[in-house]
Amino acid sequence: SPLSSLVVRHESGLFVLRASAEMTTARFQSDAVFKLLRIARQEFDYVVVDAGSRFDTEDAFTMDASATIFLVTQIGIPELRNSSRLIKQLMVDGGPKVEIVLNWFNSASAEIDEGQIKKALTQPVHWKIPNDYTSVRRMHDMGTPINKEDSEIARAVREMGKAICGSSPEPKRKKKLLGLF
Repeated sequence: SPLSSLVVRHESGLFVLRASAEMTTARFQSDAVFKLLRIARQEFDYVVVDAGSRFDTEDAFTMDASATIFLVTQIGIPELRNSSRLIKQLMVDGGPKVEIVLNWFNSASAEIDEGQIKKALTQPVHWKIPNDYTSVRRMHDMGTPINKEDSEIARAVREMGKAICGSSPEPKRKKKLLGLF
């Protein structure tokens, strides 16, 4: 296959197109990126692209009609304001589907409630990734993939992945009875 020399199989079974080991200032032409995406979509059921924070909305409309943009944002006035602007640009007839992901979500300490978030973004929030700093820091420091963890954030990401792929989410685990004598 045309991609076989470019991708690496991760132990989880996913194939990853790695970044260069060298720092580069080279910029890729949109045409080349979208040609690579077309080839990847022919070979894989799902193609995930981390477009970063400098996503160009014009590029969104050259994506496949089945594409979904997962707009990751945080709860804060500047973040919600910027996300709202981007959503307005993306939410036009014929545009890609947009699903909102709240990152570092902690409902107990949120000063901005979910109603205010929905109003600011003009769209409902589809996914909430919990603020689990300790687990993320441990995974980062140890180089442990999130799928190897049994943490709140790992469960949320797995549930999101399964739902996106059409699999049923994991059943909620009930806590075992704690007996005090």
